[in-house]
Amino acid sequence: MQGNSIFQKAGLAVFSVLLSLFILEVVLRIIYPAQTHYFVWQPGLRHQFFPDTAILSGLEPATTFTVNRYGLRTDTTDLRNGPDLFQNLTAEERNSGAKYYLCIGASTTEGLYLDDSKTWLAEFARAAVSAHDSTFKFIGNLAKSGCTMRENYIQLKYCVPQYKRINTVFVMAGLNDMTRRLSQDAGYQPGFEFTPQVEDSFVNAIFLKQGRGQGKTWLRRTALFYVFQNAYHRNKPLSVEWMLQDNTGKIYSNWRNNRQHALRFLDTLPDMTAALDEYNRILNLMIDEAQKQKLQIIFINESAIWKDSMSEIEISKLWQGGIGKFQKESGHVYYSPKALRQGLEMYNQKLTSVCVSRGVHLIDIDSKLPHDLSVFYDDCHFTDEGAREIGNIVYGAIKKP
Repeated sequence: MQGNSIFQKAGLAVFSVLLSLFILEVVLRIIYPAQTHYFVWQPGLRHQFFPDTAILSGLEPATTFTVNRYGLRTDTTDLRNGPDLFQNLTAEERNSGAKYYLCIGASTTEGLYLDDSKTWLAEFARAAVSAHDSTFKFIGNLAKSGCTMRENYIQLKYCVPQYKRINTVFVMAGLNDMTRRLSQDAGYQPGFEFTPQVEDSFVNAIFLKQGRGQGKTWLRRTALFYVFQNAYHRNKPLSVEWMLQDNTGKIYSNWRNNRQHALRFLDTLPDMTAALDEYNRILNLMIDEAQKQKLQIIFINESAIWKDSMSEIEISKLWQGGIGKFQKESGHVYYSPKALRQGLEMYNQKLTSVCVSRGVHLIDIDSKLPHDLSVFYDDCHFTDEGAREIGNIVYGAIKKP
């Protein structure tokens, strides 16, 4: 009898714990409802910048950055009274070949200091309208400064499926993957893989908090896990360190000054094999994911002002290519423009190789752009004129017979 009593008490204790957890889970699900959308930018955001044209040459002195109600930057119609991006294409749209484009990338696609009407996406839209292209319906921008292909893959996997009308995705890729690898130097850890834990960490860092996420396992989808995860991440650095930029671009003067006071410059790159292998894997993951979503994916390689021989004024505009926390302090080692050009070409060549082997459309902008200050206001970010050229190159490439 005593033994039965012990088992009964133990069973009652276990049942009480499970019941308490169940009640707590129900209460927490009410407090923290499930996330319905993944947004990189706050829907309805509108901000005005006043670029100092002595620092950021080739831009307008007052620009507007606008995010529509779908959390996408665009200068085309807000679609407030038009087709809903969260709804599927109609049969008529599918039959007519309607194109709803979305762009993924980093700061070179984001175009933070460019006016809504001057980004390369806006120029792409303008080219389509000028060509009386009846298939063109919409182009939106999901890009954000600081992203590498790791973040871009998560955006494609989690964010893009909610925009059911989107059927074509542009991805401008490579440059941040290279510069982040160089900045990490000996601290770079090869063999990166997307485990469920890693994916959840990226989702937590990349997207605006809208509620509980959709974890990879049943445990990670619980409200209890969500609460504990948030508590854990409050005391941990994010997997993506966002670099804040100011309204005028003054921060660029600081970054340039850091480079001008470099400890030394390196002409030889470290071994990039492992980093290029990771880049190769993630490119293939993105292609697989796009095919799973039945999207056309189009890659665009990256370009930069870097070259073997540069003028003094061109060199004075540079700030990238440092090792360590070079954006926060001076006294770091940097790579020379010659080395950075070699690195960029490695990543562009890898992108070309993957696209050829997978039969995916690649648009080469680097070979078509002048590598000078008419196109770039720093290492790689586009002037108004540079964005205009890219928009026309991209549109011309997809419409080429």
